[in-house]
Amino acid sequence: MFITPDKIIDQIQSGKKQIVNTFVQDEKFKAELIKLIDAQATFAKGSVQSSLDIMQAFMKNGSTAFYKKG
Repeated sequence: MFITPDKIIDQIQSGKKQIVNTFVQDEKFKAELIKLIDAQATFAKGSVQSSLDIMQAFMKNGSTAFYKKG
C-alpha cells in the first residue's frame, strides 16, 4: 500500500489536534491552536509539493541531457 506525503502530514496534524482537544481547556486558545495546526499542514504540504516538483524537473532535465549526448 502506498502512502502519500499528504496522508502522512494529515496523520501527524490529526494527532496534534487530538492532543490539543484532549488537554487544552480554554476554548479560545484551543481554536487558535487548531488554526495554527491547519496552517502548519498547509505549509508542509506546499513545501513537500515544491520539493517534489523540483526533483521531477531535475530528473526530467537530467535524463533529457543524458539521452541527447548518447
